[in-house]
Amino acid sequence: MFLFLGLGLLLSPHLRAQNATVSGRVVSSENSQPLIGVSLNVKGTDRGTQTDTDGSFTIRASAGDVLVARYLGFETQEITVEDAAKALEFALKPATAKLDEVVVVGYGTQSRETLTGAVSTVDDKVLKSAPRTNVATALQGTVTGLRVQQTSGQPGSTPNITFRGGTNFNGSGSPLVIVDGVIFPSLYGINSEDIETINVLKDAASTAIYGARAANGVILITTKKGKKGRSQVTYSLKHAQNYIRRNPVDFMTAEDYILWNRRGLGSRYEAAMKDNNTAEANNARNQLAGSWGWAVSPAWASPSGKYSTQLVSGNNRQLLNDPRWNLLVDRNPFDPSQTDSILYLATSQRELEDMILQESTLQEHYLNFSGGGDKGTFSLGLGTVKDVGMVIGSSLKRYNLNFNGGLDVNEDFKVSLNLSAYNDKNTPSYLTADAGGGLTGGLIQRFGGIAPTARFTHDETGEILPGVDGGTLGNPAYLRDKFINKNEEQRFSGSLNLEYQILPELKFLATASGFMRYTSRESFTRAYQNGTGGAFIDTRNASFSLPQANQHSYNAFLQYDNTFGKHTLSVLGGGEFFDARFFQYSAAGRGASTDFIPYLSASTEAVGIPYSGFYSWNRLVSGIGRVTYDYDARYLLNVNLRYDGTSRLADNRYGFFPGISAGWNLHNEAFFNNSFLSDYISTIKPRVSWGQNGSIDPLDDFATAATYGGTGIYGGNAGFAPNFLLNTALKWERASSLNVGLDLGLFDNRITFIGDYFIRDIYDKITSLSIPGWTGYSSFTTNLGQLQNRGVELEVRASVIRPTQPDGFSWDVSANLFHVKNYAKQLPDNGLEKNRQGTYQVFDPASDRVIHVGGLQEGERVGLDELWAPIYDGLYLTEADLEADANLYNSYLPYRNKTVKLLGDARWRDLDQNDTIDFRDRVFVGRTTPTVQGGFGTSIGWKGFNLYGQFDFALGHMILNQSKLRGLSQVQGSQNGPVDVTNTWHPENPNGTLPRYYWANFGRNYFQDAGGGTTSFANFYEKGDYLAMREITLSYQVPQAFLDNILKGKIQGLRLNVTGTNLVYFTGYSGTFPEVGGNDVGRYALPRTITTGLNLTL
Repeated sequence: MFLFLGLGLLLSPHLRAQNATVSGRVVSSENSQPLIGVSLNVKGTDRGTQTDTDGSFTIRASAGDVLVARYLGFETQEITVEDAAKALEFALKPATAKLDEVVVVGYGTQSRETLTGAVSTVDDKVLKSAPRTNVATALQGTVTGLRVQQTSGQPGSTPNITFRGGTNFNGSGSPLVIVDGVIFPSLYGINSEDIETINVLKDAASTAIYGARAANGVILITTKKGKKGRSQVTYSLKHAQNYIRRNPVDFMTAEDYILWNRRGLGSRYEAAMKDNNTAEANNARNQLAGSWGWAVSPAWASPSGKYSTQLVSGNNRQLLNDPRWNLLVDRNPFDPSQTDSILYLATSQRELEDMILQESTLQEHYLNFSGGGDKGTFSLGLGTVKDVGMVIGSSLKRYNLNFNGGLDVNEDFKVSLNLSAYNDKNTPSYLTADAGGGLTGGLIQRFGGIAPTARFTHDETGEILPGVDGGTLGNPAYLRDKFINKNEEQRFSGSLNLEYQILPELKFLATASGFMRYTSRESFTRAYQNGTGGAFIDTRNASFSLPQANQHSYNAFLQYDNTFGKHTLSVLGGGEFFDARFFQYSAAGRGASTDFIPYLSASTEAVGIPYSGFYSWNRLVSGIGRVTYDYDARYLLNVNLRYDGTSRLADNRYGFFPGISAGWNLHNEAFFNNSFLSDYISTIKPRVSWGQNGSIDPLDDFATAATYGGTGIYGGNAGFAPNFLLNTALKWERASSLNVGLDLGLFDNRITFIGDYFIRDIYDKITSLSIPGWTGYSSFTTNLGQLQNRGVELEVRASVIRPTQPDGFSWDVSANLFHVKNYAKQLPDNGLEKNRQGTYQVFDPASDRVIHVGGLQEGERVGLDELWAPIYDGLYLTEADLEADANLYNSYLPYRNKTVKLLGDARWRDLDQNDTIDFRDRVFVGRTTPTVQGGFGTSIGWKGFNLYGQFDFALGHMILNQSKLRGLSQVQGSQNGPVDVTNTWHPENPNGTLPRYYWANFGRNYFQDAGGGTTSFANFYEKGDYLAMREITLSYQVPQAFLDNILKGKIQGLRLNVTGTNLVYFTGYSGTFPEVGGNDVGRYALPRTITTGLNLTL
């Protein structure tokens, strides 16, 4: 690198012409009002400045120099200096579209007009309004081709991002994230207030320059930089109030809960008797006094019993006079002549939710110092976020720092430095950490259905009781301080950039960058009682882990830029070295003598292997090249080349990844401008691209090296064995993509359209094959398989109304959508038809035969997200109904006699008419992946007011509401169910329209197993279509004249805003929120958030 730099110094010209001083003014062409902060520079040099408060500027320039004026929202204008003593006046025209914007691409920038790849830019309005603990939320519904799923409202949770259908058969694949030239592991932790632009590279021709790491697309982020001639301090405050999104499924009251579970137990008894299963019938009778929330166990008569249900007796008759207690008189389910009088305490669904949920707040502060002079610029951003979660005990605290500085050492040599750091303290709720890290989703699902008769305090003393168990059905008030979890992470990144102008057409570029991440995770379990009346757990398990990641990279390039005649050429060539290292140490123990030292160091014995650690590294060496050419801004060509070598591979470590794209600015052709079409069409650019990317993401760092791992301790000695069966012939996955696109602008570009159709083939999929156990291994990793993505992306923007005067009325709208299908083109040979994997057998009425569906089949669309289920065909309501199906054999029923049926049971449709219900009798329900996704937004401005709205949608997918279905099927014995249970058929409720309710789901009337699997009748799946009102912001820019009059020019700007986020879902889905994937087990829903904020500029 230093050799290149020294050569450049020797070749540089030594003499420069003296410059005069040129003054002038910049105004709007529409109303002649001065424009503040316009950037001006002398073309071909680094000299620049900005306009002041009255639009005036002064810059060093000579006669013959070209001054370029650029201002966001206006078209760029160039003026040649004829007389340095004469003042110049720029009149900038408002930009009517974003086709002339500068777009950040790999290792450089490019004008949208000459861009030939598929690149999306995120609207900056999305970043300014709402507080964001993860920048990924700004991409939801705003970037075509990206599926962003926010599946949890947990503070610090990271949305899932899938790019153009993903590069894996299951649809997964995360894009490469680059911030100011530094590779980041994800978008997590980046302060949205620091961001200047976000660009997404989507087609392989655009991403090929990143080679091996860009198969899933690239997200390029540039952070804010200072501006020459203008210094300012900006402060922003956002205060958000989070409101609980409660489960819309209403659960039964305590009275109905007891009543219907007793009826369900009677139904189970009746079915067992019809099945001639005396043992099962007797077992059902015994459950009436069992350990259930609706049963009348003698143990519940104790003031500290787990539940409160008890039969009235001489020992508790005084409770009839206590207003807290309720009385239910019900027929005995086994002896209709007997009446049971039951006492119980009742807790409402809302009270139960309030034990784990809380309305919470989020505060974000951001302070930025920026400025610059003739020789350099700087920008320093400081931010802090505090997010108190809706689930009790969860929280997030984060501190951010971002610095950008640039220095013009002289007219030829520029240096810039970027530094960023953050500290993140994430405390998951104790409710999510029980049992070795249980999911919050499981908590909300189970606690939402907890028995409404559970005791949480002692009846007489008011002492807090542990609750039903020591896990997610426990009493939050008791368990609140029992499970301690602390996660802390620090990140540091930086890049040093050098630019040296060797010749007017040739410059040298070099960058050195680094990224470090230090994480610590601690857990400690204090002694606790495992549910009321349960065992006292005093093992005091503790753990600690310390993952670390460090990376650094170096690159150097020569870039040649020249315009000769109508030809414009840019050539970039150079190389890059990347090194990443990972280290983790972890330990676990137990046996601390006290709760007051909640650390691993207090443990007295090990858990399994007492400690473990690993160290790994990988390196990537690359040659990089790019050629960009256009002729007369009409014919466009771009070629990207990258040659990568990786340490992760052995025999095939090098890969070549080319990309080529071309475009035609048809609107610049003379024949087009002379046609009537030019009166309507302002821009028309067809483009096509092809390229290849590589991927080795599925491989560990030492996947092609023989590694050993600890297998345990025997006789006091540590044992080691090979970790896997070695395959040194592994090679790159290769993604080859063809993209055809069209950019269109109508009516002076007031309406713009961008459309893309793509086909992407991923070859040589890295696959793990199962092998016989006698080999000593369970699998073998190799390259087999081919996946194909096909999709369409559409984006439309329109300036519906343009302002005709300063602060006049304006209205802009935008919309986008995309559709993707994945196909299994090639699969590992397994001897089966189409090499199928994970398929189902079903009866096909059209062909009158059994076929394989779902899973993976060569040449077919990927079916891993398909849902197939039997059809619920109504109820058996009469004896004649039962007689008609008397011989129907149902393999799913849990009886010895599979033909047993009772009145009120579900009728299963026998598709193949063979008097047997089995796996063949399933129909296609739909898919869990949406068919179409997208979003639309609008921005209305007038007199300093701006109303901005962003919506997103997903259509064509199905969801199973497990939190509702598990209660209907009563799979766990004591779980409360939805009020729909009261609409189930029973001899005492003959007008019920839902299948009979069995205790513990003995009848399988809802096709659910005890584990709450994802199966059910086709009828119980629901459409997951939704339209989300993602964000509505109303802001007001206080008039500058008012501020100057009141504060005498001490404040340069003040904007006030109020924002609503995740306000409402327009959906037919019955669950809490529809962004849950195909199986809703009860998620930590996104809160409704109202944010007030201000932005102050000094």
